[in-house]
Amino acid sequence: MTFPHPLWSIDSYQQTWAEVAFGLAALLTLVYCFSVARKRGESWPLFVFLGAGLTITYEPFNNLLGHCAYPLIGQHTAINLVGQKIPFYILFVYMFYFAAPSVWLAQRFEAGISMRRLARYYAIAVVLCAAFEPFFVSQYWWRYTGHQPLNMTGLPMWWWFVNPMCVFGCGAIYHLMRKHVLTSDRQSVMFIVLGPLSVFATHGSAAVPLNIGINAHNMGYAVAGTFGSIALALMYMWIIGRLVTVPEPAMATAPAGEPGLAAELAGTRGRSPLAVPRPA
Repeated sequence: MTFPHPLWSIDSYQQTWAEVAFGLAALLTLVYCFSVARKRGESWPLFVFLGAGLTITYEPFNNLLGHCAYPLIGQHTAINLVGQKIPFYILFVYMFYFAAPSVWLAQRFEAGISMRRLARYYAIAVVLCAAFEPFFVSQYWWRYTGHQPLNMTGLPMWWWFVNPMCVFGCGAIYHLMRKHVLTSDRQSVMFIVLGPLSVFATHGSAAVPLNIGINAHNMGYAVAGTFGSIALALMYMWIIGRLVTVPEPAMATAPAGEPGLAAELAGTRGRSPLAVPRPA
């Protein structure tokens, strides 16, 4: 399967700027992962970082089906699969895009997170994703071609929801594997391959309606596919929430004349929980 790939060039200055900017973000992510690993005495954050770099193997398939293109003339190519050439600066994007937030989320899930807070984090991530790409698209570092539906900013709307969802999916898988499957930190070396496979599974499957619609070369089908992919992303987020969230602390509403739980906790603050009131 092929699609007409627009040909344009990226000059040496812009490409170097992209590699330095995204390379610095990748380096800072490595420092963050190393810091978390050292603080916790565990190596899994470093394996997550390596897996994030390997996840670039998903990009050619995603580009082929979703009609995303990169400048081919003058490109410093990192990988070339299924006829899709991916530049080095995208390798650096993958390193920070899929490592830093998923390591952070895995720790939040481990500490305990409510469904409401998870929804708030996802909403923020959707906004950040929508705001991240338009500048780089305007600079022609990459482009979305063909019958792209609901493309108001240079980034079609379905990406806003699907991209952050798969990052949350990676964080959830790392957390659930460590909680229920792995018996030692050394086994977390699996994250090097589980990271890419998680993105293939979550992003790849959520993109199916859009991919069908956009490759039908019909804008009506593409719009329907957009909302289908958004619906799948929201469904996956609900499933992730059911797997990783915990109930919010119950704040009992007491009958009239009786103190509630909050009042009782406030009244006991500052004294030992074993203290017994003295008889009058």
